[in-house]
Amino acid sequence: MVCVKSVDVFNLISPIGEMVLKVCPQGLHCLSQYDYISDENFEPQKNQEVVLTGKNSENKAVQKHVESCINWLKVYFNDVGSIKTVPIPDICVASEIGSFQERVWIALAKNVGPGETVSYGGLAKLVNSPGASQAVGNAMAANPIQIIVPCHRVIRSDGSMGLYSRGKKNTVKNWLLEHEGLKIVNKKVLIQGFK
Repeated sequence: MVCVKSVDVFNLISPIGEMVLKVCPQGLHCLSQYDYISDENFEPQKNQEVVLTGKNSENKAVQKHVESCINWLKVYFNDVGSIKTVPIPDICVASEIGSFQERVWIALAKNVGPGETVSYGGLAKLVNSPGASQAVGNAMAANPIQIIVPCHRVIRSDGSMGLYSRGKKNTVKNWLLEHEGLKIVNKKVLIQGFK
């Protein structure tokens, strides 16, 4: 089953720069930094509020999802320790229901919280597919919903960071993990809540 609803596009400003948000009446399709943000020019602004720029939606269901996402992001950036008390915004992944990718994304979002990390193999075990580490890596590379589906928390089993956004935004991954309270030394996460 594939989503056939029309998708509205929104822009927002956040502590990690400009982001695009794509939403249908069923939920989020995409939340990501703009492509121009990279390791070379990433300049986080810790005190920047999460702000929707431009229009609101005339569709009440879409607007509800937009507001839910913005509220979630505000809590994440301002008080990451209490993010588990905020419901995850509804996600409409616009793919086959129950696909491996979707199962991986949902398992990651529900089971690996701020300050925790999981290896690719550990995430494969969470979706009852031990040995599917490479497929998990492919699912992470295709993740359309940054931060909420926290692929930045997926690291290699030796604690090394791995690539983020195909290696273009590794400093963003580093910043997000440190924002969540993890310590990174020599490009390795000092493993605390490792799964």
